[in-house]
Amino acid sequence: MNGIEPSLVTGAAAVAGTLLGGLTSFATTYFTVRRQGHDERVLRDLERREELYAKFNELGSDLTLDAIEHPLDDPRKLIGIAALAGRIRLTGSADVLHAAEAVIDHLIETYQRPPADLGAVVRAGPHEIMAPLTTFTQACRAERERMLRKL
Repeated sequence: MNGIEPSLVTGAAAVAGTLLGGLTSFATTYFTVRRQGHDERVLRDLERREELYAKFNELGSDLTLDAIEHPLDDPRKLIGIAALAGRIRLTGSADVLHAAEAVIDHLIETYQRPPADLGAVVRAGPHEIMAPLTTFTQACRAERERMLRKL
């Protein structure tokens, strides 16, 4: 018996082919499921951020209009937006956080000015009033686009 029996070679090739096919199928399934899990986490995170940023934007808009017409008679008015900024600090990008902090700084500055007629201020410079919130929204949009590119 100098040579290998042909039936052993055939059997070994069949076993190797079966193992390779099974391993390929397992690897494909594993990586597909892993990628789907990643995509789902990114989308959930994106959805939570969008909700947080929308709340911040709404409250910031309300406070901006209030700050034009009224002095800061009660600093507790800023607690809600400060709490939202804290949540942004935990999850948002540095650019979004910086923009959120600029909104709060602008609110404080606006509250320190003498009260003004809202209609007159809007007519004089409608875009300038909401400029910090516009910058915040642009930072949120850029962050969203970066997150979607990960998918």
